[in-house]
Amino acid sequence: MRIRGGTVRYVLAACAAAILSSAAVPAFSEVSVNINIGPPAVIVEEQPELIVVPRTMVYYAPAARADLFFYRGRWWTRHEGRWFRANSYNGPWVSVGPRYVPVEVVRLPRDYRNVYVHEHRVPYGHLKKHWERREYDRRKRVGEWKGWKEEKRERKAVRKEHKKRGRGHD
Repeated sequence: MRIRGGTVRYVLAACAAAILSSAAVPAFSEVSVNINIGPPAVIVEEQPELIVVPRTMVYYAPAARADLFFYRGRWWTRHEGRWFRANSYNGPWVSVGPRYVPVEVVRLPRDYRNVYVHEHRVPYGHLKKHWERREYDRRKRVGEWKGWKEEKRERKAVRKEHKKRGRGHD
Protein backbone atom coordinates (compact mmCIF):
# COMPACT_ATOMS: atom_id res chain seq x y z
CA MET A 1 0.00 0.00 0.00
CA ARG A 2 1.30 3.37 -0.95
CA ILE A 3 1.13 6.42 1.42
CA ARG A 4 0.87 9.83 -0.11
CA GLY A 5 3.31 12.56 0.91
CA GLY A 6 0.53 14.86 2.21
CA THR A 7 -0.72 12.23 4.64
CA VAL A 8 2.76 11.68 6.08
CA ARG A 9 3.21 15.43 6.59
CA TYR A 10 -0.20 15.65 8.27
CA VAL A 11 0.62 12.82 10.72
CA LEU A 12 4.03 14.33 11.52
CA ALA A 13 2.45 17.76 12.14
CA ALA A 14 -0.16 16.22 14.45
CA CYS A 15 2.53 14.37 16.44
CA ALA A 16 4.61 17.55 16.75
CA ALA A 17 1.58 19.52 17.96
CA ALA A 18 0.83 16.87 20.56
CA ILE A 19 4.40 16.91 21.85
CA LEU A 20 4.58 20.70 21.97
CA SER A 21 1.21 21.03 23.72
CA SER A 22 2.35 18.70 26.50
CA ALA A 23 5.48 20.75 27.18
CA ALA A 24 5.68 22.75 30.42
CA VAL A 25 4.21 26.22 30.13
CA PRO A 26 3.82 28.88 32.78
CA ALA A 27 0.54 28.70 34.68
CA PHE A 28 -1.67 31.71 35.07
CA SER A 29 -3.83 32.21 38.13
CA GLU A 30 -6.99 34.21 38.63
CA VAL A 31 -8.81 35.51 41.65
CA SER A 32 -12.55 34.90 41.76
CA VAL A 33 -14.90 36.32 44.36
CA ASN A 34 -18.42 34.91 44.70
CA ILE A 35 -21.10 36.38 46.89
CA ASN A 36 -23.68 33.74 47.68
CA ILE A 37 -27.04 35.22 48.50
CA GLY A 38 -28.62 31.90 49.27
CA PRO A 39 -30.74 30.33 51.97
CA PRO A 40 -31.20 32.26 55.18
CA ALA A 41 -29.09 31.62 58.20
CA VAL A 42 -31.51 30.65 60.93
CA ILE A 43 -29.59 31.59 64.01
CA VAL A 44 -30.19 29.45 67.05
CA GLU A 45 -27.43 29.70 69.65
CA GLU A 46 -28.34 26.46 71.38
CA GLN A 47 -30.34 23.39 70.60
CA PRO A 48 -33.86 24.79 70.42
CA GLU A 49 -36.66 24.00 72.82
CA LEU A 50 -39.80 23.37 70.81
CA ILE A 51 -43.49 23.90 71.37
CA VAL A 52 -46.06 21.42 70.07
CA VAL A 53 -48.90 22.82 67.98
CA PRO A 54 -51.97 20.85 69.16
CA ARG A 55 -53.57 18.41 66.76
CA THR A 56 -50.71 18.68 64.28
CA MET A 57 -47.31 17.13 63.89
CA VAL A 58 -45.78 20.62 63.75
CA TYR A 59 -43.37 21.97 66.36
CA TYR A 60 -41.96 25.49 66.43
CA ALA A 61 -38.96 27.05 68.13
CA PRO A 62 -40.08 30.12 70.13
CA ALA A 63 -36.51 31.32 70.78
CA ALA A 64 -35.51 31.37 67.09
CA ARG A 65 -35.21 34.75 65.42
CA ALA A 66 -37.08 33.46 62.36
CA ASP A 67 -39.99 31.09 61.82
CA LEU A 68 -38.42 27.71 62.53
CA PHE A 69 -40.61 24.63 62.32
CA PHE A 70 -40.00 20.92 62.78
CA TYR A 71 -42.32 18.57 60.94
CA ARG A 72 -41.85 14.80 60.66
CA GLY A 73 -38.08 14.73 60.76
CA ARG A 74 -37.33 17.89 58.78
CA TRP A 75 -36.79 21.54 59.65
CA TRP A 76 -38.64 24.26 57.73
CA THR A 77 -38.29 28.03 57.59
CA ARG A 78 -39.62 30.85 55.45
CA HIS A 79 -37.52 33.83 54.38
CA GLU A 80 -38.56 36.65 52.04
CA GLY A 81 -41.47 34.66 50.62
CA ARG A 82 -39.41 31.53 49.93
CA TRP A 83 -39.40 28.22 51.81
CA PHE A 84 -36.31 26.33 52.92
CA ARG A 85 -35.79 22.81 54.29
CA ALA A 86 -32.96 21.22 56.28
CA ASN A 87 -32.21 17.99 58.11
CA SER A 88 -30.81 19.92 61.08
CA TYR A 89 -32.00 23.06 62.86
CA ASN A 90 -28.80 24.90 61.89
CA GLY A 91 -28.75 23.88 58.22
CA PRO A 92 -27.56 23.51 55.57
CA TRP A 93 -30.75 24.93 54.07
CA VAL A 94 -32.12 24.02 50.65
CA SER A 95 -34.68 26.13 48.82
CA VAL A 96 -37.90 24.27 48.01
CA GLY A 97 -40.91 25.17 45.94
CA PRO A 98 -44.18 25.96 47.71
CA ARG A 99 -45.75 22.72 46.54
CA TYR A 100 -43.19 20.72 48.55
CA VAL A 101 -43.91 22.44 51.87
CA PRO A 102 -46.19 20.34 54.10
CA VAL A 103 -49.75 21.66 54.30
CA GLU A 104 -49.76 21.52 58.11
CA VAL A 105 -46.79 23.91 58.23
CA VAL A 106 -48.31 26.34 55.72
CA ARG A 107 -51.72 26.38 57.41
CA LEU A 108 -50.52 27.38 60.88
CA PRO A 109 -52.34 30.50 62.05
CA ARG A 110 -50.37 33.73 61.65
CA ASP A 111 -50.41 34.35 65.38
CA TYR A 112 -49.24 30.84 66.26
CA ARG A 113 -46.53 32.24 68.56
CA ASN A 114 -49.17 33.92 70.76
CA VAL A 115 -51.85 31.24 70.51
CA TYR A 116 -49.68 28.26 71.37
CA VAL A 117 -47.15 29.87 73.72
CA HIS A 118 -48.45 27.87 76.73
CA GLU A 119 -48.56 24.50 75.00
CA HIS A 120 -46.36 21.51 75.80
CA ARG A 121 -42.62 22.24 75.46
CA VAL A 122 -40.20 19.60 74.26
CA PRO A 123 -36.43 19.82 74.87
CA TYR A 124 -34.37 19.26 71.73
CA GLY A 125 -32.85 16.04 73.12
CA HIS A 126 -36.31 14.49 73.46
CA LEU A 127 -37.62 15.64 70.08
CA LYS A 128 -37.11 12.50 68.00
CA LYS A 129 -38.64 10.20 70.60
CA HIS A 130 -41.50 12.65 71.20
CA TRP A 131 -42.56 13.08 67.56
CA GLU A 132 -42.21 9.37 66.84
CA ARG A 133 -44.53 8.64 69.78
CA ARG A 134 -47.03 11.27 68.59
CA GLU A 135 -46.91 9.79 65.08
CA TYR A 136 -47.58 6.33 66.52
CA ASP A 137 -50.52 7.69 68.58
CA ARG A 138 -51.89 9.50 65.54
CA ARG A 139 -51.84 6.34 63.47
CA LYS A 140 -53.45 4.29 66.24
CA ARG A 141 -55.84 7.20 67.04
CA VAL A 142 -55.17 7.31 70.76
CA GLY A 143 -54.61 10.25 73.11
CA GLU A 144 -55.26 13.66 71.57
CA TRP A 145 -55.87 12.00 68.20
CA LYS A 146 -58.82 9.90 69.34
CA GLY A 147 -61.91 10.95 67.47
CA TRP A 148 -59.88 13.30 65.27
CA LYS A 149 -61.01 11.74 61.97
CA GLU A 150 -64.65 11.85 63.03
CA GLU A 151 -64.36 15.53 64.02
CA LYS A 152 -62.67 16.31 60.73
CA ARG A 153 -65.46 14.54 58.82
CA GLU A 154 -68.09 16.49 60.77
CA ARG A 155 -66.39 19.82 60.07
CA LYS A 156 -66.23 18.96 56.37
CA ALA A 157 -69.94 18.09 56.32
CA VAL A 158 -70.81 21.40 58.04
CA ARG A 159 -68.74 23.37 55.51
CA LYS A 160 -70.40 21.51 52.66
CA GLU A 161 -73.83 22.30 54.08
CA HIS A 162 -72.95 26.00 54.45
CA LYS A 163 -71.77 26.16 50.85
CA LYS A 164 -74.90 24.42 49.70
CA ARG A 165 -77.12 26.89 51.57
CA GLY A 166 -75.13 29.86 50.33
CA ARG A 167 -75.55 28.81 46.70
CA GLY A 168 -79.27 28.17 47.16
CA HIS A 169 -79.90 31.79 48.19
CA ASP A 170 -78.08 33.34 45.21
